[in-house]
Amino acid sequence: QGGTDSALKERIATFYDQSSPLWEDVWGEHMHMGFYGEDGQVQKTDAQAQIDMVDRLLAHGGVTPFTLTEGMRVLDVGCGVGGSSRHIAKKHGCSVTGITLSPVQAQHATARSEAAGLSGLTEFKVADALDTPFEDASFDLVWSLEVAEHFPDREKWLRECKRVLKPGGRLLVATWTHKETEEVTGGHKSNNGLSRRERKLLDKICKYYALPEWVQLGDYTETAERLGFEGGETADWSEAIAPFWPAVWRTALSWKGFTGLIKTLRQGLATLFGARAVLLMIRGFKKGLLRMSAFTFVKPE
Repeated sequence: QGGTDSALKERIATFYDQSSPLWEDVWGEHMHMGFYGEDGQVQKTDAQAQIDMVDRLLAHGGVTPFTLTEGMRVLDVGCGVGGSSRHIAKKHGCSVTGITLSPVQAQHATARSEAAGLSGLTEFKVADALDTPFEDASFDLVWSLEVAEHFPDREKWLRECKRVLKPGGRLLVATWTHKETEEVTGGHKSNNGLSRRERKLLDKICKYYALPEWVQLGDYTETAERLGFEGGETADWSEAIAPFWPAVWRTALSWKGFTGLIKTLRQGLATLFGARAVLLMIRGFKKGLLRMSAFTFVKPE
């Protein structure tokens, strides 16, 4: 579905180079879903819901001002334009390094941090999450919010996370997955248990959002445990994010969103295809096929 790894990385970089400026213009610095209460019923602005998602994921990993402090280092994998990085750095006083495949995102993230007076605590690089430029045991926390769905080799990525984490360091992830199935292939869960119609929907989303093959939460947790991670905790926040994709579609139909889409056509069709995929995401979550999954593990001491 994703083609070769190099072709997929190029598609991902192009997608975010083209679409990020419009997203920033309409939605701001956070390029991820919002958290609208555990049942998705809490009334709040979408911007606040996105901030709450960052805090909810931190809470899921037991991250507090006492466990993540000044002087500690965080790696934000797939940092977008640095919204989560800045929030974490400002809240905890720690140093955050963000990586992305998109040069546009890295540039915008750097500029936003300078404007916010946080350039001393944050830095942003163009780097491959599966092959990072960092030394072993460099980070106290590896953070990834709605990015792991892009990785063609999840085991390689988890190995890289374990390598750069310090002993006792924490991995904290929220990502798109498909529903859990009972199908098992070669000792590992797979998506063979999905119907043909479900696979077709997933394939369309892969095409529009530059994704490899979808997996389920169990694939991540089984792999992490096999690699020696400990203390795994998981959560399903599909209900909590339910209002988000309809909100994205409404903004796409707004005058600001529509005129912004038209302007992006000069650069290519990636943003337009991404807007089309919003309806597919709404359908997938409504049918229970798509899940918003969170998990956390610790690297043994």
